[in-house]
Amino acid sequence: MYLTVHFFSVIVYSYPYPANEGSKLRFYVFPYVYPYFHQSWSLFVPVPKENFNVYVKYDGKDWEDVFYKVYSSHQSRRFGGEEALMLSFSNSLRYYASSVSETSTIEKDDDSNINFVVLKKMILNYYKIKNGKTSKNVRVIIRTKNINNRLDYSHYYKLN
Repeated sequence: MYLTVHFFSVIVYSYPYPANEGSKLRFYVFPYVYPYFHQSWSLFVPVPKENFNVYVKYDGKDWEDVFYKVYSSHQSRRFGGEEALMLSFSNSLRYYASSVSETSTIEKDDDSNINFVVLKKMILNYYKIKNGKTSKNVRVIIRTKNINNRLDYSHYYKLN
C-alpha cells in the first residue's frame, strides 16, 4: 500500500507544470515529495546562465535565428541526429560570450577572436550544407541575455 501511495505521489509531483500547477493533488503531495525526492536539472548539468540568439542575413534574404532553428529542430526530433550540431552551436556561443565585452557593439571581423572564428565557420558551413553553395554578403547579430544580472547585449558582424 505504501509503495502505491509513494509512486502515485511522485507521478503527480512530476507531471508537467502547465496542467498540474493549480492541482489540489499536487498541493497534497508536495510536502511529501519535495524535501526528500526532488531533483532539479542541475543534478546532471549546470543551469544555463545565458540565452542566445544568432540572427543571420545572407544573399538578400530576411534575418533568421539560426540557433533557434537548430535548437527547435533538435527538440522536435531527438533521435534525428541534430544533437551534435546543437551542442556545437551552444558550446561555441558560451565560449564566445565569455570572450567579448558585455556591451552592444559593432565588431570588426578580423579573426582575432578565436571563439568567433569557430562560430563563424559553423554558421558558414551550416548555410553551405543547407543551400548547397557558399552564401555571400553574410551578416550576423549575436544576442546574449544573461539570466543572473539581466544584462542583454548584441554584437554585429559583417562576414565575407
